[in-house]
Amino acid sequence: MTTPAGPADRRSITEDLEMGAVVTYFDPSPFAEGLFRRAVAIGTEIVDPRTNLRWIPLIRNDLTVDMVLLALVVDIAPV
Repeated sequence: MTTPAGPADRRSITEDLEMGAVVTYFDPSPFAEGLFRRAVAIGTEIVDPRTNLRWIPLIRNDLTVDMVLLALVVDIAPV
C-alpha cells in the first residue's frame, strides 16, 4: 500500500532554479502577445522581507530584465 506524498517528499518548483534555467510564466498583462512567456533566470529567487513574496529575476528575449512573482511561474527547465 502506498501512502500519499507528504510535504517533505514533494519537489519545490524552485529546486531547478539556477542561472540559465528557462522559466515559463503566466503574463497577466493585457498587452501580452500570449498568456505565457519564457525567459532565462539570471539569479536565484529573491524573498521580499516585508511581504515574504518570492520573486525570480529574468532576462527576456528582447534583453529586458524583469522580476516575476513566483506564484506566476508554471515551469522551470533546468540547465
